[in-house]
Amino acid sequence: RLVDDFLKPTLLVGLFKPPEELSAAVTMELLYFYALAHQTSFDVRWLKRGTVQTTLLKPFADDLEARGVVFRPKTFVTELTLDAASDKVDGVALRDAATGATETLEADA
Repeated sequence: RLVDDFLKPTLLVGLFKPPEELSAAVTMELLYFYALAHQTSFDVRWLKRGTVQTTLLKPFADDLEARGVVFRPKTFVTELTLDAASDKVDGVALRDAATGATETLEADA
């Protein structure tokens, strides 16, 4: 309900795209602009100190890295391949924006 009643309309008005077409980072930036950066306009204060980056995203990324996640800046998913028998994703094609190099990784999702 939160997505349908609040998030989707906000993203459609702010970025002219539904949430399923936007990255999490873009969505967070829009929410930051509308709410977190203007906390004095709201009755509820979301962050006591710091920014979205230092208070939310950095600790989350640090925790993921500690669990073995590897972040690839400027790398974009260009294709997901499906296993026809299981109808599950079995590969992820990537493109490095800096070099143009492409790579396909195995997946088990």
